[in-house]
Amino acid sequence: MVFRTFLRRCLSEIDGVEVVGAAADGKAALRRIEELKPDLVTLDIEMPHLDGIDVLNALHDQSPDTRVVIVTSETVSNAGRAVEALEAGAFEIILKPRAASSEDRQELVDQLRACLQAARSISVVTKGKSGKLRSRASPPASVDRPRQADVVAISSPPPLSFRPDVIAIGTSTGGPQALSAVLTPLPASMRTPIVITQHMPGLFIRSLAERLDRETQLTCHVAEEGMPLLAGHVYLAPGNVHLEVNRVGGIFKASLVDGPKVHHCKPAVDPMFFSLRRLAPTVRTLAVVLTGMGSDGAAGAAALASAGGFVIVQDEASSTVWGMPGATVKAGAAHQVLPLSEVAPLLNQYGAQISTERGAR
Repeated sequence: MVFRTFLRRCLSEIDGVEVVGAAADGKAALRRIEELKPDLVTLDIEMPHLDGIDVLNALHDQSPDTRVVIVTSETVSNAGRAVEALEAGAFEIILKPRAASSEDRQELVDQLRACLQAARSISVVTKGKSGKLRSRASPPASVDRPRQADVVAISSPPPLSFRPDVIAIGTSTGGPQALSAVLTPLPASMRTPIVITQHMPGLFIRSLAERLDRETQLTCHVAEEGMPLLAGHVYLAPGNVHLEVNRVGGIFKASLVDGPKVHHCKPAVDPMFFSLRRLAPTVRTLAVVLTGMGSDGAAGAAALASAGGFVIVQDEASSTVWGMPGATVKAGAAHQVLPLSEVAPLLNQYGAQISTERGAR
């Protein structure tokens, strides 16, 4: 009851938002959603009678166009369920503040405002053959985004001679589903390390890494300070620190930087991209910007593109939110704009090429 009241007050501070109702448990939530037909619902994972995952699954049939934001605590028990909620179609996850100070309230209001603005751009939500939700974006006129006609490659695709030393992926909202789609088809014989920054709290990142490790042929880790970055392995930025890449004696290593938030995020994509830019042109990077809110990664992608790296961007139609990809296109950094289904084949093509060419030496 206490947090519901706090959350309601935070939502009421956002211009254009009307809080039309509240519910004390999952069964009551479904009844209220059916009655009130809200545009967006906030759910906790832990609720009486039906938990947040059960409600989310029921909404697939009852109210498929209702966007759902999970607001929950960062606990070990919630971590796996939070990732499950995202894969089941939750729009975003926001952590409950640890206290109710004015700073905590403002941070929660800012997060909710960003979610609401992005959620308003989702006009059609459908369930794919896999049972997972797919979204198509239709941005409001007030959002400054590249028009679809502006989405063009700045150059040709990577030439067949291009041999990336590192693949770097940045993503946010919709990222867990997108990462699964990109990584699952890749073989264990990939001959380059893959580093990933996904905007997500630390415990949830660990759960995501464990799930990707089970579901893909690649070995997936949460990056640790000084950890060597090995070919065919995936390294996710842990929560609350930025992941950068260093090269020591010819060996790539993870560097965890406890710096300020970038684009209100920690970890953020730009620090990872900029660290690889500092290693260019000796180190060649294939950068990928997937679905996500905001503009994180655009500046770093532009820096990489200017230093001989290649930048691949997920297209608008297959993105949950075309914020980060759209900003990268707007910055003139995208060499290719691809549907999500075409990203993995491209990575596989250049990963397989590295294996063939280096094996022939």
